[in-house]
Amino acid sequence: MVIRMSGDALIIGKDVLGRTVKDFSRMKWWGIERKEIPWYPRIDYERCIGCGICFMTCGGRVVYDWDFEKMRPIIARPYNCMVGCDTCAKMCPRDAIIFPHIGVLRKYRDEALVVAKSRRKLEEIRKKLQKKGKVGEGQYICPETRREKR
Repeated sequence: MVIRMSGDALIIGKDVLGRTVKDFSRMKWWGIERKEIPWYPRIDYERCIGCGICFMTCGGRVVYDWDFEKMRPIIARPYNCMVGCDTCAKMCPRDAIIFPHIGVLRKYRDEALVVAKSRRKLEEIRKKLQKKGKVGEGQYICPETRREKR
């Protein structure tokens, strides 16, 4: 079953852990088509011990599926990988997960003018919050905990 969520990726199902699987491959990353950016994991199966940490920790984007016959991960949705994320590689006890060199990431960051776009977006948010009286000089709000800091 495929359901489109407003302003979000398509829901394409659930994985064996019951996590919602979306197709992020059609969404743009800072204006660049996601499939143009070669940022996703590769697995060196010679090093992989089948611990499953990559599969278990990639919950938000669900890049991996699990091959229960071979007891090892599969890169099922490479373009679901959040550009810049390499948590699975950092968690891998055998360094079996490989990502492109950081220079690749920086090339796309610079090409998309991400720094300038990010700063503009933050300024827009700040102005909206100021109009509502929620942000003043030297304070910020943490919406998750609703604690105001000064």
